[in-house]
Amino acid sequence: MSEATARLRTLRRQMRVWRRGRADTRLVDAVSDAYVALFATAMLGSMAVSVVLNLRGVAGRQCTSLACSDARAALPWLFGAGLVAGALGVARLLGPILVSPAVATWLLPTPLDRRALLRNRLAGTGAVSLVLPAMLAAGAGVLAGFLLVETVSYAACVGATCLLAVGVAAVCQAARSRAAQLLTWLLAGTLWVGLLMLTLDAVPVAMSQPHGGTGWGVAVGVLSALALVATQRAYAGLPRLSRDQLTPGGSLVPGLSGALAGLDFALVYDVLVARHWRSRSTVRVVRGRGHGPSALVWREVVRLRRTPQVLVVLGASLVLPYLGATLGLGLADLLVATTTGFLASIGLFSSLRVLSRTPGLVRSLPFTPAQVRTACLSVPAAVVLVWAVAGVPALAHALHVPDGEAVALALAVGVTAVTAVVRWVSGRPPDYQLPLVTSPMGAVPTSVFVSAVRGLDALLLGSAPLLLAPTVTGAEISVGLDAVLLAVLVNRP
Repeated sequence: MSEATARLRTLRRQMRVWRRGRADTRLVDAVSDAYVALFATAMLGSMAVSVVLNLRGVAGRQCTSLACSDARAALPWLFGAGLVAGALGVARLLGPILVSPAVATWLLPTPLDRRALLRNRLAGTGAVSLVLPAMLAAGAGVLAGFLLVETVSYAACVGATCLLAVGVAAVCQAARSRAAQLLTWLLAGTLWVGLLMLTLDAVPVAMSQPHGGTGWGVAVGVLSALALVATQRAYAGLPRLSRDQLTPGGSLVPGLSGALAGLDFALVYDVLVARHWRSRSTVRVVRGRGHGPSALVWREVVRLRRTPQVLVVLGASLVLPYLGATLGLGLADLLVATTTGFLASIGLFSSLRVLSRTPGLVRSLPFTPAQVRTACLSVPAAVVLVWAVAGVPALAHALHVPDGEAVALALAVGVTAVTAVVRWVSGRPPDYQLPLVTSPMGAVPTSVFVSAVRGLDALLLGSAPLLLAPTVTGAEISVGLDAVLLAVLVNRP
């Protein structure tokens, strides 16, 4: 045992003694909580397996056309690419090597070997990036109708590729390289191109006809070897990691954990946005224009110029309604379009989120709260409506309606998406002065459960008339309901 490793173990032992001496949880409570967690995992896991098998049977019976069969066979490949891109994106967000605030304060300033301190964290990150995507990929393979050998090989390939991506991100973290960021955008672009090919019914034969055999074994072997090489390079680069590279991810995790514990997903978004803007030192100052509320409208235009990626994401998401029309989803394509517009346009309404979290800022402006919110809402709402109108051919093809009715339905989809986003970003934090109810998380106020479905309630309210009556009358009813809810959200104090 080297002297550096002995010093590290001594410091860890001191930290363990300090923490245990101040712990207020009994061993019986910890064992009880672990039993509940294991029992819940086993129960939910069995339910998930049953649902996946039933969905496979239903999809196999209803998927009769050649285009549907090709799409069903090609979707696992795109799902695997999405898992790899997601693993790389999360790895870049958190580090991928990170330390807790306590370790950053107590151990990182000491003259210890960083490799001995961080190798367990690298191993844990690699295990999660290997096992979790492989489990999700196995479910996708079962839904796609793969055989057992194909499903296992496919899951192993996806898990090894995700491990390779995380290893590359760790190497780039030590080298302070932007290669991982470029690779993330490249994978996202590849995924979008695959969805576009699926929409245009131009799926390659190799993707639509998966076969088992030695090819799967070779792919698993090559990807596993590359993943091991990347992990070894990342392990060799651990001593070069500095404190400023390890601390941000560890400080981000407590904020995300607190927001998720309160089921406040808008707060999760706030934490991620704050992390993004802290990474950028400055922005170019732009002179304001206009007078009165029009000055706030101009600031929204400036904000779009500073963050053009939100427009890129919104434009790229337009492929999903067209994909739904290609797959013959029918009425469900309305729900796909509305949900896509809701999720893809959240980044446009960041100013409205800031105003909702800081009411003192609204009171400091020489306008009424309704004027301020309306001004900050105008430009993003116009962009979402333009996005919705661009999906008119998809709705016309999916619902087999004339172009006039498709335009009315598209406008209703856009208004519903805007209302859902406004409902989501303008949500208030849970009120702990309300009566508490018992839950597995302990005593929580009833508003916590409301915050978990915030935005989705407005989405379902506006989508229900469209699903029940996909006509101009249904669109008018949907727009009327959304207008009433939007007026309440904008004018409330």
